[in-house]
Amino acid sequence: MSEFQKQAEDILKSEMMNAGLEINKKKNGREGVDFLVKSPKGKQSKLFLQPMDLIALQSMKIPKDKLGEPKDNLWVALIGFIPETEPLVFLIPSKTLSKPDDFVFFENNVGRHTYLSNWEIKVFMNGMKVLGEYIFHNQIEYFK
Repeated sequence: MSEFQKQAEDILKSEMMNAGLEINKKKNGREGVDFLVKSPKGKQSKLFLQPMDLIALQSMKIPKDKLGEPKDNLWVALIGFIPETEPLVFLIPSKTLSKPDDFVFFENNVGRHTYLSNWEIKVFMNGMKVLGEYIFHNQIEYFK
């Protein structure tokens, strides 16, 4: 497990528990789901965890065959790391990826080689206004 992956898991678990949600690592089953989140009211959501080194990378590609088909209760938890600052936690509905804006969110289809097709999230200064909509505190109510 990469250093960022472990840190991202710990951060995500902590943030979800602090928001009063139950979070459990998915042990088996459907690919694309790393965690199951349950609200006190019983609402269930699924999370795909994607850590990202924001200094080394300016975009993150999520293979379509890894995430699976976007669904209303499937979210991408993008955890962005910058040295000596608090990590950025974004909660992006998977349905957002299926309606790319070609500014921050892109869909890359690779014809006959469907295993190469992916959704791409670009993280850059001018795109932060769009990504800011998906920062943890702006989205957490959708899990409750």
